[in-house]
Amino acid sequence: MFSSTKKNPTLRWVNCLSGARGSVDQFPFRLPAGSPSPQVTVSPAAQGLTLTPTPGRRPLVNGVAIDGPVTIAETSTLQLEDGLLALSLEETDTFRDLRTGAWMLFDAASGELLGEFAPADLLDRANDLGRPPEHLACTPTGLEIGFSLSLAAPLLSPREEIATRPPGPALLAAEQNRGAHLCPVCWTRFDAGDALSIAVHEDLRGDPILGSDARLRFQPTRFNDQGLAVDPMGLACTDLACPHCRRQLPPGYLDMPHRILSLIGAPSSGKSYYLAVLTRELQERLPKDFGLAFKDGDPSGNMLLNQMRNTLFSAATPEEALLGKTALEGATYEKLPRLGRLVSLPRPFIYALSRPGARKQETSLILYDNAGEHFEPGVDIHDSPGAMHVATSAGLIFLFDPTANARFKARLIGVEDPQLSLKGRVDQQDSILAEMETRIKRVMGLAHDQRIATPLAFVVGKCDTWSRLLASPLEPVTTPAGLDLAAIERNSQRVRAVLLDLCPGLVASAESLAEEIRYFAATSFGHNPVVIQQGPNKGRIAPDPQRLAPAHVEEPVYWLLHRASPELLPSAPRLNLEKFPAASSP
Repeated sequence: MFSSTKKNPTLRWVNCLSGARGSVDQFPFRLPAGSPSPQVTVSPAAQGLTLTPTPGRRPLVNGVAIDGPVTIAETSTLQLEDGLLALSLEETDTFRDLRTGAWMLFDAASGELLGEFAPADLLDRANDLGRPPEHLACTPTGLEIGFSLSLAAPLLSPREEIATRPPGPALLAAEQNRGAHLCPVCWTRFDAGDALSIAVHEDLRGDPILGSDARLRFQPTRFNDQGLAVDPMGLACTDLACPHCRRQLPPGYLDMPHRILSLIGAPSSGKSYYLAVLTRELQERLPKDFGLAFKDGDPSGNMLLNQMRNTLFSAATPEEALLGKTALEGATYEKLPRLGRLVSLPRPFIYALSRPGARKQETSLILYDNAGEHFEPGVDIHDSPGAMHVATSAGLIFLFDPTANARFKARLIGVEDPQLSLKGRVDQQDSILAEMETRIKRVMGLAHDQRIATPLAFVVGKCDTWSRLLASPLEPVTTPAGLDLAAIERNSQRVRAVLLDLCPGLVASAESLAEEIRYFAATSFGHNPVVIQQGPNKGRIAPDPQRLAPAHVEEPVYWLLHRASPELLPSAPRLNLEKFPAASSP
């Protein structure tokens, strides 16, 4: 700590990369010393020295980016665009034993020393140890303070070496979101060679990021005769993880195309029920309608949704059929690292679509149930990026709850549905749709007056309650010859007419978001739900499992899948019945 009684303190500095050093007691002084473009100005303060960044620059002081003056009173690190400096206010030479040719690598949280290496080798050694660079620190030998490895990495190796080094997870911090594959959890891209292997040996349980219960993720360097990665204890590994968020990837995920469908809606709009019913309907209807098998692509990851579906369809009473809402930090969300930050991300529900007997025609279908709170105005997109996957989706589903809308309720007076008489509900669906538009365009870099190319299915749910408002009944959208796009269009016009009459602003907002939009009516229950009369859930509303009769829930997905993969779900003129005889099954 600085304790001098001189009018001005003495600043001692050293460049930890080149070894250049100096001292100064005349201020203001600019760093880096002698540079025609200084990045920081140093001036005296009442206790210590004040560092003021040059406008437009954001140097890091003790690992934290600054955009305004900060005061230091003890030995500190200063990371500039092209240098790693240590600063001292001690009267003695703190840096006399510092050696720039050898750096120590250690765990930033525990202080565990991992070894002493050449600075250019630190990233490789972190890879070999299976340690993520964002949790490691490094410092030249003889210095008692350090730099974050992930932040200092671009400066530790010569530029030509960085350009030629094989890709690895430690370099991904500088090359984010590039590659042939898209992670279904954090939506960042990576190449197959960057994927982490998951250790098998029980002694390797414990990952520095995911915690003590998770198996170690590591960059493989050894392989057996079958080409499988070998963990540090010598066991062959079959499971892979994303190099960004480190979550396990579903089996075979890197070998098939992926289609993400994002479900968005206001809180309590029925998204969880819709997804639970949807997976059941797709499993039963796809083989009949298109000769496709709908399989569980990630049994462990899909466990929650499968449990919700089983709860609903195995229940004997409304109390047993009650599903909880998708809370912002609830069971459908998990804390994982994303681009250097620990954030709340929604769990993907991953299924596989395949045509029996056809090789290499399997497609991964990824479904997301978003908490409506993620799209509420005021929720920061970077602190809670759980909604960002909509920008990488093959299709969007906006689930509109008519029983929360005042104009719908006024038109449905006399209908015996307890959802219409709920008190205290605030209809914020127009705000969520507007916020969704703002966020998607922000992530995609679109101007406000541009529309996204991703197709949007606008689903008006609970149609068993309001279908009498339609000018004419809905038509079937599948035929023995395939998907009837004309029927989908006519049904869309019927539903749009109702919305245009009661909620014209919503129609305008939806059509300003997407270039291609279709409107659908659907019901997850097929009947008016009931109010639970007793027990801990007294007063809550739930479906009667004895009367479940879902209708039209699969139609938005059919249309979106056709738009994304017409060869998978062809429309009637494109379907060859001789090639796909199962499509005409009753």
